[in-house]
Amino acid sequence: MNSLLRTSMICAFLLALAGCSSRQEPVPNPAPDVSTNAAAFDPSTGDVPLPNILATAAAADPLATLTAGTSMDPAKAMAYINKYEVGGTNAVAGVNAPIYLHFSYPLQASTVTAANIKVFQLTPDAGGTENNALGFTDVTGMFTFKYPAGGTDLWLFPSFPLTPGTRYLYVVTSRVKDAATGGAVIPSVYFNYLKSTAPLTGATAALEPIRANVTSGPAILLSGYAKVMDDLIAAAGTTTITSRGDIALMGRFITSGAGFIAPNPASPSTLIPVESALRAFAAGAALGGLPGKTWDNSVTVTATFTKGNANPLLDVGAFWQGATGAPASSVPATLGTVVLGTLKTAFLNIDPVLARANAASMDLGAVTGAFNPASGVVQPFRGAGGALTGYYHVAADIPFIYIAPDAAAPAGGYPVVLYQHGITSQKETVVGLAQTLTGGGFAALAVDLPLHGALAPPALAIAAGDSAAVKAQKQAGWGQAFMAVGAPLATRSNIQQAAFDLHRLELVLATHGFDVLGAKAPATTKAKFAGISLGSIVGAYYLAGNTTLSTTAPAPYTQATLAGDMKGFLSVPGARTAYLIQASPAFGATVDAGLAQAGIAKGSVTYNAFFQATQTVVDTADPATMTTPLAAGLPSRLSGRVLIQEATSATFDAGGNPTDGDLVITNPFTRYLGNALGGRAVLGTPAAAAVAPGFFQLGYGTADRIPSTFLYTLNGTAPAPKTQPAAQLPTDTTPVEGYFQFDQAGIGHGGLLDPTHPANAALMQKQMLFFLGVTGTSIALDPTQTAAGLVQGISADVQVPAIWTILGH
Repeated sequence: MNSLLRTSMICAFLLALAGCSSRQEPVPNPAPDVSTNAAAFDPSTGDVPLPNILATAAAADPLATLTAGTSMDPAKAMAYINKYEVGGTNAVAGVNAPIYLHFSYPLQASTVTAANIKVFQLTPDAGGTENNALGFTDVTGMFTFKYPAGGTDLWLFPSFPLTPGTRYLYVVTSRVKDAATGGAVIPSVYFNYLKSTAPLTGATAALEPIRANVTSGPAILLSGYAKVMDDLIAAAGTTTITSRGDIALMGRFITSGAGFIAPNPASPSTLIPVESALRAFAAGAALGGLPGKTWDNSVTVTATFTKGNANPLLDVGAFWQGATGAPASSVPATLGTVVLGTLKTAFLNIDPVLARANAASMDLGAVTGAFNPASGVVQPFRGAGGALTGYYHVAADIPFIYIAPDAAAPAGGYPVVLYQHGITSQKETVVGLAQTLTGGGFAALAVDLPLHGALAPPALAIAAGDSAAVKAQKQAGWGQAFMAVGAPLATRSNIQQAAFDLHRLELVLATHGFDVLGAKAPATTKAKFAGISLGSIVGAYYLAGNTTLSTTAPAPYTQATLAGDMKGFLSVPGARTAYLIQASPAFGATVDAGLAQAGIAKGSVTYNAFFQATQTVVDTADPATMTTPLAAGLPSRLSGRVLIQEATSATFDAGGNPTDGDLVITNPFTRYLGNALGGRAVLGTPAAAAVAPGFFQLGYGTADRIPSTFLYTLNGTAPAPKTQPAAQLPTDTTPVEGYFQFDQAGIGHGGLLDPTHPANAALMQKQMLFFLGVTGTSIALDPTQTAAGLVQGISADVQVPAIWTILGH
């Protein structure tokens, strides 16, 4: 981890011990059956296993020395979260991020098992202190071990999102063996000192703050390593630890509390999700949201294209030709109107240095550089008494596109779909759905993702006359700007900004802002959502945020109330966002090249720590995080509401990398999201079974053909596939949610819009149409059971830079 975490570690405590060097001392009196293979633990250089309370426990305030306009790298970002978002509690670990460990030499693979490396959920005292012995619940079975044979690195990936704001402990036992000698893995010299049952003094005194308890008066706030070891041994029946000699390494972490915020500091235990708070800000005072902002919910129309317009330049065919490159005469017959305009929102990516310097003003439009997507963070604004009243922002107008059918609108307006495009694409790709949506009687509204299309940074704005190569290069830059690799707080903020813009779009619609369109206006209620790729990732965060929450009912929501909330169609999404990018055949190599230029070599400890820390920071906006219910026993906020499409890979190279299907968001990351939502019943608890009981993997035909089974439930106590057939007929009324795999020849990441495989696009769009409720009921239909025809798609190919720019390095 070296430079990545050095600044956020307790180096100052260790000066007397090691002078902040990485020099290792031999472990005193090693037993004959041990090896020289040590589990890495060197606080003096920041080389500790991750996640770890030690990574933030003594970290300096990153804003104290940060210059405005500077991106925060993952270490500074974790320190920022700890200080400014979770009150210094060290509750920053990602619920989807892995445990990352490394060793001096390769391990005996057969000993890298759940019997020899343990993960426990810790139970403190009822009041949150740790004066009594800790309780240990073995949750090792929730983790998937990834150990490349012959390597020195080990990852334990959660199979499901962990519980937010919860204490965990991992332990490497001496039962893990060295590959070369068969001897036991040993503690590092630093960790070995922490096994002392007496206070550390003299040359080792700098380690005493880790060994000893963290106290406040008589209360133990966090048990030090000495007490944790005592508690492990006392609970040997559960932990399998009978002596300190069994322990080669351990680490504590607390999963992030940054996904929640207290609206009123006088009631600090009353928390709401940040995504709900952002929606309340998007609603503003007039709609009963946060009181610090009253929005103008009108829209400005800048251009209207209509079918048969006397001015050929304002005919829908002219817009179609400009957007697709196809002849004007090929415009779908059912497309009647295209409207361009703007609506009011706010840019939330505010530079934290400038927000701090102008803390009294929520609207920082007059502060030069306040809006900065590379260094910005979404930050709450608190008014009198510390009450949450809004978010620091710069007011903005953003463009929208609206398409409507040629047929007359029903009473109350056209049913409308809110569409979010994918990475390196733009809002105009909604016309690739025009034939299907308008043919089904739907209108659609779309805005650009942050830093894409009309919202691109000036240097990346596409200009008239740009060649195809230049346009592709600029579009690749849009994706780089959004993902902000190296500055994960910016990545997280961009996801939040995108969802916020969708909230504004929805709420402008709900308050009749689009009524100015007259006979072609959309309905103001019952909007649906459709996203593709990054648009689906954003969509999960948006849908969780627009869940109707009650403050008076016994529960904030129920499965019955969720049934009335917005439906979300998610084509080729993914979760565990940092690793999704790392593993992407489209993006991975260019990200690695950028990291190498920044001095972070692929496969190095620093490289591995970089992705672990990046996932940790982004995690509170990750789609998988959104699947976790707000309380045990409740369903997920996405239960009963979403259909997920996968572009299934069937061929792989020698390294196991896909060579067909989805080559942008590979299948394991889409499946992790599906499993997080629908697969938790295998954990064997009533609360886990209640998360999304109706979310199944859906098969083809009555035979329920499943291209690749991954979703399971319990049949008694044994795992069993959680599959069922998709709806067979348009008149069916179930299932109303699920996960569907497309394995047709030529299927790919952009299959929903793919003009080169119109038959595939037709199948995916047909399924979309029925899920959006073309028959009056949202169903998850097998689109192959009846003819789908062909559709006119639009290219939405992902553009990739040659070398990814790494922010903050």
